[in-house]
Amino acid sequence: MSNDLGYRPTGTTDHHYGSPQSSEHSGAQPYSAEPTRSEQRSTPNIADRFADLLAPLSARRRRGLIARLSVGYYEGWRPSRAEVAELVAQELRRSPR
Repeated sequence: MSNDLGYRPTGTTDHHYGSPQSSEHSGAQPYSAEPTRSEQRSTPNIADRFADLLAPLSARRRRGLIARLSVGYYEGWRPSRAEVAELVAQELRRSPR
């Protein structure tokens, strides 16, 4: 088989220099620039180790608290579980939004 330029190495046969298999035949998944849902979730974030503490919060309050944790992280704050538990308790005591 020749390549796009018409070059075929001497002494080779199609058996050794065959065309590459397409993804249909090889069982490989086609390449996608978009990450899959599982790949999106695999990116670690500051709140991963506090997921159990954040669970009682609504999605909106959880995102807000994660944003606060993220800002604090970049300002050098490394909260303990007790600190995060207190922040969650404060959020739960506040009137519902």
